[in-house]
Amino acid sequence: MPQLDRVIIFSQIFWLFLTFVVAYIVYTHFVLSNLLKIFLVRWWKLRKDITQIALKSRLTELFINANIKSTRTIYFTIKNIVLSIGKDLTKRTVNKKKISLSDLNRLVLSVSLEIALYTSKSITKSGTYSPWT
Repeated sequence: MPQLDRVIIFSQIFWLFLTFVVAYIVYTHFVLSNLLKIFLVRWWKLRKDITQIALKSRLTELFINANIKSTRTIYFTIKNIVLSIGKDLTKRTVNKKKISLSDLNRLVLSVSLEIALYTSKSITKSGTYSPWT
């Protein structure tokens, strides 16, 4: 059988070994280095994204807590203002039978002036009050 001839087998082993070495060098130099780069880039992106997500979740939690505190202070301030206006109106209604339109206008202006003085956000900037404006 010519495949198992002792003269031919050494050249076949040589070409097999040479082909394997060339294929191995090409594979390790080009394919594996590109795969390694791709995996490193993905790992860095995932790491960056994970840290950004963690940072954003912490910041949103802090913003929510800060907004809750500021909303509570605004609520209690407005509540006190409305209660004082209500007491003022009840005192005036006891003395007077009718509440005049000028008294209501004056009270609305005083409330809006107090809100504008004691808050750092603009009410009329975007049309509605928002702590993000």
